[in-house]
Amino acid sequence: MARYPLGGGVGTYLGFHLFVLGLLSFVTGQPFLIPSLGPSLFLLGTLPDDEMNYPRRIIGGQFIGAVAGFVAFHLIVGGIDPAASPALSLEVFRQVVSSFVAALLSTFGMYLADVQHPPAYATTLIVSLGYLTSPRGVGVFMLAVLIMVGLHEHIGKRGPIWNLPYQQDE
Repeated sequence: MARYPLGGGVGTYLGFHLFVLGLLSFVTGQPFLIPSLGPSLFLLGTLPDDEMNYPRRIIGGQFIGAVAGFVAFHLIVGGIDPAASPALSLEVFRQVVSSFVAALLSTFGMYLADVQHPPAYATTLIVSLGYLTSPRGVGVFMLAVLIMVGLHEHIGKRGPIWNLPYQQDE
């Protein structure tokens, strides 16, 4: 099978995953589609055999990033809405500190568990800045990560519907 020109195979592969997660968001009204899944999907579609993209690293790294962001946000920012706060305010400064603490917690946690996954830092920022603040939202996000990895493991690698760049031409 010939490869699609200009990344069409990878693009449609990522688009398929995002469509499934977006459809789940549409049907349930829950945050199954979070921006930090995009970089994880891209890595799965282009470098799935790289150790950084093993399922345990993606799931573990995203989990640690989400929990670190959640803890930092709730301990440092709390119920404040930083988006409604003026520049140079204590509220905005607390948001900055929250992202710093979340990055430290994420790094420590990922190294301790040996599940480093660079795209999880986007999750850490999204959550620590207050864009995903409820335990339910974090749980739904983690379910989305499991769905994404499951689709990749059971359809993307086994199908294969797409001729991804890492596959050998036969």
